[in-house]
Amino acid sequence: MEYEIFEIFKSLLENIISFIPNVLLSIGILIVGYLVGKITAKAVTEISKMIKLDESFKNSILGEQFTKAGFPLSHLLNILTRLVIYTLTILAALSVLNVPFLDQLGMSIVLYLPKFTAAVIIFLLGIILTEWLSDMFEKFVLIETVPKRISMMLSAGFKYFFYLVLIFIVFEIADIAPSVIASIAQAVFLAVAVSVGFTFVLLIGLGLKDEAILLVSKESDFIKPGIYIEANGIRGKIRNVTTFLIEIVDDSGVVHIIPKRKLLKDGFKVFESE
Repeated sequence: MEYEIFEIFKSLLENIISFIPNVLLSIGILIVGYLVGKITAKAVTEISKMIKLDESFKNSILGEQFTKAGFPLSHLLNILTRLVIYTLTILAALSVLNVPFLDQLGMSIVLYLPKFTAAVIIFLLGIILTEWLSDMFEKFVLIETVPKRISMMLSAGFKYFFYLVLIFIVFEIADIAPSVIASIAQAVFLAVAVSVGFTFVLLIGLGLKDEAILLVSKESDFIKPGIYIEANGIRGKIRNVTTFLIEIVDDSGVVHIIPKRKLLKDGFKVFESE
């Protein structure tokens, strides 16, 4: 009986002794990984600041909210870098212990980590790219062709469309419910296409072509409340301007409402502005 207890104790002690080197090695890996993660994250932060990614990120809608919350792009990349390195370090340390369950779990995490990292990086950099493309679209495509109000609307639509595309790309890369995301993306893009087509039908197919021209005409920008004009035999001060109508108060105090389309078609003279 005493001999059996001794053998059990001896076997347990031998297992513990044989396990100690693996534990020490795991601790060493954790220490080295911590130092590497800290140094690498700091380098990433400095590089981000040096190439002024924070300023570009702050100019975006989402970037402004992140920055106000205390998370500029450099800090987010710092967190992501440490998260990746620390995760790999912990998995490497656990693999040294030769625990089957932990090995399987670690392998699953290692296989998914590149997808997660790529998705986050593409999302953060995609925010900057989306803002840059929308600004380019507004400044070099819209500003010289359509009124400022319509330009802002089209620019905002262009921007949010690219944000939507960016979100779908991120979900696809991260491999999050790919079949569901694909179905949602198809439905959304179909809805956008139908909406655009329906708008053109209303504006052109139903006889609103002339009114549609008003929305994209820069001439209407010159018609503002407060100026004195003469049009269609009426001379007076513009009191109010809507999308399609203009209110003119003549010298007798009579209010005249003229369609903006007719005013632009027939022409007008400006006499005075306040």
